[in-house]
Amino acid sequence: MKKQLGTTFALLCGLAMSLTAQEKWSLEAPASVKWSRVILGGTYLFSTEKGLHAIDTESGKLLWTRTDLGKLLEFNIEEVPGIPLLFIAENSRRFSNNSSLVAISLETGEDVWKTEKMKGVLIDLVGNRAEGMVVALSCEFAGNKVPVRYIGFDIATGQVKFEGGIKDKADLYINEKSGKFMPRLDLDGHAQPTFEEGAMYLAYAGLHKIDTKTGAVLWGAPFDVTEGHYKRTNSSPIVDGGLVYSSAKGIVRAFDKTSGTLKWTSSDFGAAIPEILVRNNLVIARMGGTYFDSSKREFELKKPLGIVALDSGSGQLKWHYDGAKESTTNMVYDAPSNTVMIADARSLVGLKADAAGGAKEAFRVPLEFKAKSSGGKKAAKMAGKFALGGVRAMARKDNSDEDFPLALVPRQNGTVVVRAKQHLLSFKPATHEIAWGVEYKAPDLPGWQKLATTAAFAMAYYMNTGTALNTQLGTSTNTQANNMRQDNISGMFGAWSKRFSAANATFNYAYMLTDVEMDNKGAPGIVGVNLDSGETEQEVVFNDREPDYVVDELHGIVVRTHKSGKQIVASSLR
Repeated sequence: MKKQLGTTFALLCGLAMSLTAQEKWSLEAPASVKWSRVILGGTYLFSTEKGLHAIDTESGKLLWTRTDLGKLLEFNIEEVPGIPLLFIAENSRRFSNNSSLVAISLETGEDVWKTEKMKGVLIDLVGNRAEGMVVALSCEFAGNKVPVRYIGFDIATGQVKFEGGIKDKADLYINEKSGKFMPRLDLDGHAQPTFEEGAMYLAYAGLHKIDTKTGAVLWGAPFDVTEGHYKRTNSSPIVDGGLVYSSAKGIVRAFDKTSGTLKWTSSDFGAAIPEILVRNNLVIARMGGTYFDSSKREFELKKPLGIVALDSGSGQLKWHYDGAKESTTNMVYDAPSNTVMIADARSLVGLKADAAGGAKEAFRVPLEFKAKSSGGKKAAKMAGKFALGGVRAMARKDNSDEDFPLALVPRQNGTVVVRAKQHLLSFKPATHEIAWGVEYKAPDLPGWQKLATTAAFAMAYYMNTGTALNTQLGTSTNTQANNMRQDNISGMFGAWSKRFSAANATFNYAYMLTDVEMDNKGAPGIVGVNLDSGETEQEVVFNDREPDYVVDELHGIVVRTHKSGKQIVASSLR
């Protein structure tokens, strides 16, 4: 039975700890914390055998406790960016053919709606804010390759809007939040579906177009989309004009949006294509990059690396860039100069999108980190004026991995931030100048490389989520679609949705793991870096070498669970 505690701290034993200067709030959990998570809108969730608890990350106020959810596993919880609901998949047993979906208000902890028993086990949940729905995807377990069913629910009421399934089988991936001996399988490694004009495009087993009013499969084109155990190696479907573009295993395909007729197929470029941009009658596709191997649970660089530009109508190759050295980031398109930017291990490169007969560089800027003030903080180690190659040489002395750029993050002020595991750099595309660059010493933490890589990709994800919470990212309909989504959600959930609307604001900080200097000694910790100035504005020191922590990216708060497993401390990173 549910027990809601409102603003009291009866179960949490009050504010049992005294706060230090950098701590915002502290509490003692009623039992050892099994797992914790921060929801994008600013809610800290943690699970104990006593229940599921929700805390406001800014104030430390207990929002609610659900004593009936004490045995809930983390991978049974789903969130849809920008929707103030928490979704819980209830499966009666591991290989059950029945499950249900419960939508919980993040404000009160109460059930908003609950579905009837669904056939199969939930393996993914996606949101379509423009149409006010969430879509549950499920399967009947019969191996690692399964047909996929889908049911669309109204966000506010849980009413079924459509349902159906595709017969073509999709590969499942190991969920990294599940155990190694009893792993959960789901669709997390696939490209996310695309919603556009009453249709849903699924790229799980080729490309299938679904009518979101009736659930009917309007057309389907089965083909292999899986690169072994590597996750997110393909782009989400891109709808532009009368065509739909999809990538899989080094090949780009274009389909007629209405009939599903295959219009053209590109050459096999020999690498995964995780990103597609459509600009000015060009399909610009990035090859290779760093991917998560779900079997090894590690990130790996996959080659060949490069970018191709194809005629959007015919698929004819316009140019092919293969000059990336040792690594590659995502692409950023700069409209004023009609250039595509990408960073490799040594340089930030701008490519002329309208080139013909071969790739042409508009600029190539060495990745240099200019010495600058760090606002008085000791954590930032100024790299002086040297290229990233020099930084990598320093890293090898620390017995750490080479620090290649991982992500490009465009900013609203017109700059682009280059992020690596231990480095940040700000670039001005208009003048081809580096505004600032900083380096942070590798922390003395086990597995820090994986944590830092995940944080870099998460930063890019949150920034893009803030720009476009669903599909149509980077298309001409982006602004209109986002306005519609915000209006719909605000109408459904009122004032509480403002917390999630705030998540659409530009994220102004990066959070870097490093050794923070205290009393002339280095201690592992985390720092908050202002992305406009490059200044280190706040730092938090961990008290142990294996901290259990999560970061509220929006509000700049790190929440830590200490060795006892019951002591929870939140500290500001700004």
